[in-house]
Amino acid sequence: MRRCHKPEQGAAAVEFALILPVFSLMLFGTIQYSMYFWSAQSAADAAREGARRGAVGQTCSDLTSMTTGLVKLETATPTVTRRYYAATDTTFSTPITLSSTNAVDANVRIRITYNSSDLNIPFIPFPAQGAVTETAVSRVESFKPATPNPKWVACP
Repeated sequence: MRRCHKPEQGAAAVEFALILPVFSLMLFGTIQYSMYFWSAQSAADAAREGARRGAVGQTCSDLTSMTTGLVKLETATPTVTRRYYAATDTTFSTPITLSSTNAVDANVRIRITYNSSDLNIPFIPFPAQGAVTETAVSRVESFKPATPNPKWVACP
């Protein structure tokens, strides 16, 4: 068996020390971005489910608890808003209060906003500083206009 010459001793350790920081940044950067995209995808799923439930008149408290239960890796309680809009309002600029005259083809818009968990890795930018905002729209169904009902009001 051949022995290493004195100048070659420790070369592998030096090469490993040079590569380790770059490899670590790539590994933890991949983990950080994966966590953010998982969080954003869970918010999109929660917004879609919230819009579906908001279209059939689920109460604000039930809607908020259901959607916040679906989001992942949040640092604080997500903000969930529900607003109703006329079907012709494609910019969602003027919310309406549902009534028997405007409920036909009205839309419900759910918006979820929160900050995703951050590993605080130096030198790796966090997408959008961790802010996650997802929106979903659904058409209102089964509106029952008999009396004012807290199920059909806008959520804060």
